[in-house]
Amino acid sequence: MTKTILVTGGAGYIGSVAVKRVCDKNFNVIVLDNLSKGKKFLVDERAKFYETDLINKLELEKIFQENQIDIIMHFAGYKAVGESMTNPSKYSENITGTINLLDLMIKYNVKKIIYSSSAAVYGKSESGIVTEESPTNPENYYGFTKLICENLIKWYSKLHNLNYVILRYFNVAGDGGLNYTDPNAENVLPIIIETLLGKREKFLVYGKNYPTKDGTGIRDYIDVNDLIESHILSLNLPTNEIINLGTNKGFSVQELIDTTEKITGKKLNYEYKEQRKGDCAKLITSNSKATNLLGWQPQKNIEDMIKSTYRAYCKNMAPTGFEPATPRLKV
Repeated sequence: MTKTILVTGGAGYIGSVAVKRVCDKNFNVIVLDNLSKGKKFLVDERAKFYETDLINKLELEKIFQENQIDIIMHFAGYKAVGESMTNPSKYSENITGTINLLDLMIKYNVKKIIYSSSAAVYGKSESGIVTEESPTNPENYYGFTKLICENLIKWYSKLHNLNYVILRYFNVAGDGGLNYTDPNAENVLPIIIETLLGKREKFLVYGKNYPTKDGTGIRDYIDVNDLIESHILSLNLPTNEIINLGTNKGFSVQELIDTTEKITGKKLNYEYKEQRKGDCAKLITSNSKATNLLGWQPQKNIEDMIKSTYRAYCKNMAPTGFEPATPRLKV
């Protein structure tokens, strides 16, 4: 019998790509999204859509009453690091929503959850390279909420025999084929592209005196298509696991700027600013556990991520009131 997957946050940047992929795999798919940042038109027409919020437990329960759900992919949640430090009550909803979801999983006998966590659970690392065994010490409230949700999932698993896979994302980039553009971009690559295309006046580089090769911070970037492939592979993983998702490679902010300028043929207007509190010089991950357990390897490189992001933003600038740009990518 065909299994049914509930995808929370399924109209968002990552969730919408997941929805398409599981539909392609012939699962029955249900999508839940409050559309605070998600876009309904991105939801695959083969999926059943509900516009609601995880903190609305009564509305959430109706979805469980109306559908026999087998697996949950839990993407929904607020994710802006800076905002989490100024509006923690909003980000506490990440915790409340996850509790509601777990309670209903128990009540309606849903046995597996694949949870989208974050490298933000680690905080700073002395070596700049983390594994799943590295200490967790979040530097921001967003990362704290992710870690709390991880612990909730593990406890519910102990108490109620749930199965889980917790996937800790590093910096997700690239386009998943749906031409998604973030209405309030917080991630570095979309902000760079928006600046190139005139939506922003200037790109700010926070810190140029880090102990790195060019003085700017180094991060591990993973393509959204590779990320979703790990979720597909996790569907059949028989054990409860926490798995880091990255490429084992680090790119500095300066390298990202230089590579984007080379690929697009455009000069970026940028300015160096002081380091932000809580930022670390370097954070990359080993993906050996993902390789060993899932047989997973990233297929896309940083150039692929830049090209697909640039194409998506060029295509979608006009609806936001900005002149569309013709992408002339250099290979």
